[in-house]
Amino acid sequence: MRRASRNRADLLMQAAEVVAERGFENTRFTDVAGRTGASISTLQYLFGNREDLVVQALRTRTAHLLAEARTAAEAITDPIERLRWVAGHLAATDGSPDAARAEWMLWVEYWRTALRDDELATESINTYDGWASLVRDAIHAAVAAGVLAEPSDIDAVAQGACALADGLGVQIALRRPGLTWERAAAMTRAWLSVTLNCPALADH
Repeated sequence: MRRASRNRADLLMQAAEVVAERGFENTRFTDVAGRTGASISTLQYLFGNREDLVVQALRTRTAHLLAEARTAAEAITDPIERLRWVAGHLAATDGSPDAARAEWMLWVEYWRTALRDDELATESINTYDGWASLVRDAIHAAVAAGVLAEPSDIDAVAQGACALADGLGVQIALRRPGLTWERAAAMTRAWLSVTLNCPALADH
């Protein structure tokens, strides 16, 4: 049973890559079959129709990204470095420019799909709150360590950081000239540095 579940999860993770490349409307069973090596009949048996496959793929991949980020953030013991890492990670995961763009293409498709799917729309709010909580938790840790003054509205700071990173991410997906994921990460850290009056958060 665990083996079947693991295979299903692997299929969804790979299917999400296809969705990021081709978009919701253009992702077909044949595309996912070609990427995963699974037969079309197997995909139909596991997921029913094409739309359910795409939605489940987006849900699985985005949940994985958040869980992965939370685990990595909680492993960083220095509170300032943790906050710097979270701020940069909001803009894009560490990787190549192509990997950063592919990730943001995935998020664009996730948001577009959520606009048409009420259940996913509700989940997307929880997902967004999950990313904001990474920022809130990192700020709380820095305040508790005595290296940061507590802001008057932590929720506003956390949501503002996410909103900034999301806007930059769309520009990365659009291949805005001169905007690399490293630059986006630095801009997000700089914004938090000014907002929290903590110069150590900015790149030097």
